[in-house]
Parts: sequence; structure tokens; C-alpha cells
Amino acid sequence: MRKYQTRIGEIEVEDDEIIIFEEGLPGFENLKKFVILTLKETYPIMWLVSLEDNLVSFPIMEPKLVKIDYEVKIPSEIGKKIGINTEDEAAVFAIMTIPHDNPDDATINLKAPIIISKTTNKGIQYILDNYELKHSIKDEIIISQKLLENQIKEISKFSKNKNKYNTKFGELELTDNEIIFFENGIPGFENLKKFYIYFSKDTFPIQWLLSLENSDISFPIIDPLLVRVDYSFDLPKDLVNYLSIEKPEDVSIFVIMTIPHGDPENITVNLKAPLVISKNNNKGIQFILDSDEYHLKHNVKDEIKRSEKIIEEQTLQAPKSERGA
Repeated sequence: MRKYQTRIGEIEVEDDEIIIFEEGLPGFENLKKFVILTLKETYPIMWLVSLEDNLVSFPIMEPKLVKIDYEVKIPSEIGKKIGINTEDEAAVFAIMTIPHDNPDDATINLKAPIIISKTTNKGIQYILDNYELKHSIKDEIIISQKLLENQIKEISKFSKNKNKYNTKFGELELTDNEIIFFENGIPGFENLKKFYIYFSKDTFPIQWLLSLENSDISFPIIDPLLVRVDYSFDLPKDLVNYLSIEKPEDVSIFVIMTIPHGDPENITVNLKAPLVISKNNNKGIQFILDSDEYHLKHNVKDEIKRSEKIIEEQTLQAPKSERGA
């Protein structure tokens, strides 16, 4: 941890928080070391602050907050230069200009985004062909709102064809894209293929996997990370292909709970056989883990106590900082 004098005041910065612009920024080629500050008072506007010149800082923002269809295709040579192999490894920001006398005329530079590698903390300002240096933030937000409204209208077209289903929570009207298909059924219920995840404010974070073919069948389910904070497993390649998974965000993971009537102290959760549901093709499967670490009945109360200890240890080890790229 080192102290630096900046335009924001004196700050303490860890070495792994420093962003290196090996080529500097246009007009500031001599400055190489920066940090991104996130201030509660100005968020979502953040600050790219020089650690070598205490007069230099830039207000920045994620461009998609202003222009929702903003896209940056990073050339392979740029990616190699700063250590980006996939789009997920890139953080993209744009520099703003905010007139002191008229903040309504604030603009954002979408032509020259700041691209930062999340893995190497190297950055570069890259020039695009299809945007301008000064986009009115006010105008872009209005355009984005209209675009979002049109997208919502398009989505609503697909939501018109609803079917009624009798479930344990009463009659539900659902579209086809809300239905989860377990083509192999669930062990013990192999004849049931169509399910729906029902959200109930009264029982959250417990949700309900409802059969749409047998109204008597439902399972209480929960995100396993809420019970066991370090829960993890690997999916075989054939299941990854079956569920059309390209990245971890493409799936939802749940586990089935057993809730004894009148005995909440002994609620258990099945960590041995998680439910894996694809967001891409709405297919689901109950996958049996080949691991002795997990079994069919973990006491929820015991697992939460264990997780609390893990989080407490991690909190004590983590640096106290609001900075982040």
C-alpha cells in the first residue's frame, strides 16, 4: 500500500490496483500510472486519476449506461498488447466532458474508449471509426430509452401466447419461454418433463420448482451459494454441449431442500445432486456429483454457520477500499 497525492486528495493504493498505460493517453503520453476511483457521491461517474501528476484526472463512465447498443470490437493486436483474450476480460470506459457552468451539456467520448485488461491491469485508449468525440449524454440517454422501449415491445409480442397450468400455487399463465424442460425428468419423477420456477416473496430465498403436468408435485429449491458459500463443481463436456453453455453466466444452479413439518432446525439441502438449468435453451438436468465432499442431506443451519466463518475470515484478509476498475 502506497500513498499518492492526487486531484481527489491523498489516497492509498495497492500495487495491484494500479493501471498501466504504457503508451500514456493522447495529450498525456508522459503519464503511465493511473487508478480508477469509485466515489459514492458521483457514481456511476468514476474517476481515472493520474498517480504521477496530481492535477490530472478524468471523469469516466461505462458507455453502455449512456448508449445501450454501444459495441467495441477489440482487434487481436490490441488484445495481445494489453493481455485480453476474451471480451469478458475487458473493462470499457469512456471519458466525459462536464462544463462547470452547464452540466446539461455534458458529453461523452465514444470514439476513443478506455480499454483495460482485468487480468493484467494494462490499459489503452483505442480509436474507433464509427463514433464521435462528443456525444451529448442527454440526447444519447433519450435515444437509449426509445430503443429500450422498442425492445420491450418486441419481447411483449412473444409473451402473448400464454397457456394456463394448474400448479400447487394455483393457476398460472405461462409462455413457452418460461417453461423449463427436463427431458430425462427428475429421479423418481422421470415421467414429468415440464417445470416452472415459481418466485414467492413469502418464502424467498426459497423458491419452488413446480411441475406443470402434475399439480401435486413441487420442490423447494435454493441457490446453493446462499447455504454453502464455497460450493462448486465442474460440468462434463457432454452436458455443457447439451445445455448450450458458453460461459458460467449461461446457467442457473439450484439444489432441492427437504423441510420437515414443524422441525425447521433440521432442514436439509441436497448438494450431491444440483439442478442445472440453461438460460440459453431452457433445458434442465439434475446432475449427480462424483464427489465425497457433498451428500444428499446437508443440515442448512450447520452449513450457514460454516459459511459465515469463511466470509468472516475473508473479510479480515481483504483490503478496505472502495476503488475498483
